[in-house]
Order: sequence, then structure tokens, then C-alpha cells
Amino acid sequence: MKNSKLKTQNSKLKSKTFYFLIVFLTFDFLFLNLNKVFAQSVDLGIYPPVFQVSATAPTNIEVPFFVQNFQDQSVDLSISEKPIIASDNENGEVNLSDILKSFPDPTIFDKVKILDGQNEIKSLTLLAKEKRNLTLQISLPANQEKGDYYFSLIFTENLQGQSSTDLTQTQAAISSNVLLSVGPVGKTDGVLQEFSAPFFTLIGPVPFTIRLKNTSDHYITPKGTIEIKNMYGQIIGKVDLLPVNILSNTTRRIPDLLQSGFASQKDYEKIKAVVEKNPSPVAIWPEKFLLGPYTATLTISLSDQGPVFKKEINFFAFPAEYLFAILAIIAIFIFIFSRVKKHGI
Repeated sequence: MKNSKLKTQNSKLKSKTFYFLIVFLTFDFLFLNLNKVFAQSVDLGIYPPVFQVSATAPTNIEVPFFVQNFQDQSVDLSISEKPIIASDNENGEVNLSDILKSFPDPTIFDKVKILDGQNEIKSLTLLAKEKRNLTLQISLPANQEKGDYYFSLIFTENLQGQSSTDLTQTQAAISSNVLLSVGPVGKTDGVLQEFSAPFFTLIGPVPFTIRLKNTSDHYITPKGTIEIKNMYGQIIGKVDLLPVNILSNTTRRIPDLLQSGFASQKDYEKIKAVVEKNPSPVAIWPEKFLLGPYTATLTISLSDQGPVFKKEINFFAFPAEYLFAILAIIAIFIFIFSRVKKHGI
């Protein structure tokens, strides 16, 4: 009986772990994604949406992934690689680039292969509803230049019988981003460029702006929290930050974990209006009723080995109904005082 319960618990744990990985990688893809370069969408899928690879040469890296056709008809795809660079909006989006010179080794794509079984492929045909297991292979020689290589694997639909002009308007693609760090990597370092919140608010939730710059020679995935204390020094709230990828020498705004899809619909409804109101990512404390002064302390670690940044800010909250009531009382008091003074009572 105990063994049966233990097996059931292990099964549930594995199921939850698998769900966590899928949701985390999918959410991170939303914040580190390829800008749309083709107009028409196509019912294709790719998993994982982000490859995170750290290696020291010489080595031969093989990472499994799959592409899937959800259509009721077959589709022909060509495969290509493109460098990616972070966009300027600091939300994790990336843009395609044609500049291979930005890589430590401009010939890195010569060492990247897509394998179908044991065969290298540059294109493939997916039948209706077919899921194809593939392998990303990266072969690094002993003299491989160390550093970070950010690129996208692009699977582009091949259309027959159309002009090149038509193709640019109707062709569709899916992609998966590759974050490759060839080490040994240098020191992890960065700059906390901003930690702020509105100084005065009438009502929660409270948005916090966190802007972190990665000055390392490799990408980082920082982890952090915000603790909120009331006027008595009691911890009354905590915001867990989403561990997102920050590319080398770029700045990124960091949201909270509730926006990753882990929150219930009820919890997300608390912060939905704030998310929609802020065009840039913010970390949100979902508490609605606020009164008095508060202190928020950010603690964020750039890696498991540090460094750790810590910063404290203050903000003040006073509900509108309280404010109106006090103003009304003051107005009544002034009116009575002026009447008394006028009549000399």
C-alpha cells in the first residue's frame, strides 16, 4: 500500500516537474523571441523554443528537439541559421542580423548541423500531423574561439509557383533561439541600472521597474525577490522575479513570476490591468489595499556564485476614499471656523 502511494506521489511530482519546464521555457521564449519577419502564420510547432548551451572546447554537443506539423496537409521546410541581437526595448525580444562578424568566430555556422537520425539535413518535409524528432549538433574544435554565440534556427515554408515578391508576403516560418556560451566563461558581472516604484499611490497593485545590465562576456539568468515591509518593519509581501535570460552587454527589464503562467486566473486578474497599463515589463506586487509608508528591498543574484545586488526604496500609499474623507473634514472644519470667526462667537 505504501509503495503504491509512493509511486503515485512520484508520478505526480514528475508530471509537475515536466509542466514547470514546459511553462518556463515557453514563457521565456515569449520574452526572448524572434520578431515576426513573415506576414502569414502557419500551424507548425518547435520545442524547445530556446536552447541554452554552455560548453568548453573541444566537444561535440548534441541536443534533441522536435518540429511538428499541425496542418491537415504536408509542408516543405528549408532550414537556415541567422545571428540574433537584442532589441532596444529591453523586454527580451530579439532581431535577426546578417552580421556574422559580431561573433567571436564568424565561421561558427560551419560547425552547426541539424540531424535527422544520422543524416545532416538542410530541408525536410513534414506530413500532415507529423512530429519529427531532430538533433542540433554543434562540433567545437580545440582551438574554438571562446565567447557567446546567439543565433536562431529558422524553419521556413517553401512555396511553389510564386514570384519572389509574393513569397515575402505569404511565406511563413518558425524558429528556435540558440544561446551558446563557449568557455571557460569570464567573470559574471552586471549593473543594476534601476529599481523604482511610484513614490505615491492611492491603491495597489504596485509596479516595480527593474532594469539590469549584463556586462559579462556571456549570457546570465539572474534570480531575485522583492520583500515589502510596512511601517513597523514587518514583512507583509514578497514578489518572486522571473529568471529570464539577459544576453551579454545588454539591458533587460525583469517581470515577476506571476506573469509566467504559474498564477491562477484569479491571481492574474489582480495584476492584469497593471500589466496592460505598462508597455514595458514590470514586477508587480498584487496587494490592492495599501495604507501608509512601505519599504521595498530588492535582492538579485546574477548567478549561483554571485554577485548579489541589494537595493532599498520607499513608497507611500493612501486610499482615495480616506483622502477624500480627510479633505471633506478639513473643508467642514474651515467652514465652521470661518463662520464662528465671522459672527464673533
